[in-house]
Amino acid sequence: MRFHAIQTNPIWEQPLPNRAEIELALQQCSAHEGDFVVLPELCETGFTMRSDIAATADSVQWGSQVAKFHKIWLQCGLARRQPNGGIANTATIFSPNGSEVGHYCKTFLFTPAGEDRSYVAGSGPKVFDCGGVRVAPMICYDLRFPELWRHALLGGAEIFTMSACWPALRLHQKHAMVASRAIENQAWVIATNRTGNEPTTQYSGGSRIVDFVGETKAFCGSDPSFISHEIDFQELRAFREKFKVISDIQRKFLGS
Repeated sequence: MRFHAIQTNPIWEQPLPNRAEIELALQQCSAHEGDFVVLPELCETGFTMRSDIAATADSVQWGSQVAKFHKIWLQCGLARRQPNGGIANTATIFSPNGSEVGHYCKTFLFTPAGEDRSYVAGSGPKVFDCGGVRVAPMICYDLRFPELWRHALLGGAEIFTMSACWPALRLHQKHAMVASRAIENQAWVIATNRTGNEPTTQYSGGSRIVDFVGETKAFCGSDPSFISHEIDFQELRAFREKFKVISDIQRKFLGS
């Protein structure tokens, strides 16, 4: 399966032009039928704490239409209203026929920015079957909590697809942690970040695709762009079978 990370520069709190930028980028990256595309966190608005603006009424419909038009698997960073009345920062995955595979609600909210006062937290990782590949979506600050990734691994994850708004100030930390999460979980990581500026934060992209031994296979610079890589999951499964680190995990240390 071929994976793409699309790195955009969202206009602050303006869903319609941001959707147009994403749709143009999809044309430029030439995603083929059955490919998997990962977009940044809160891709319609940027990392706003005005969750009522971020939670656009037709965002799921838009994501579904885009996936169906291109016949791709599509992960969108969307703010979504939940049954309890709160708004969650989600990674929503759509299938090539436009149906929603499911959505993951960000577990670890970025308290330094007050995200916990604007969004409701999720209850843990989710793993989805996407065309025979086990995908665990993650969102930005989740990267700092390896226990979350370990539980996703034990749930069957083979690849982690992370949507982020990760600031330039700590970009080198992100790169180090992405490689660590890939190595310790023997899994691929597609880490999509945004670029550009918000009112108080500067971003510098650096999206990358990292394999199960921590090697970077594709990466973006600081401009709006995209990267693509074909992944052979049989190779991953053979590696896991040969070097059986996962079978040595002791669940008692994870509280499970």
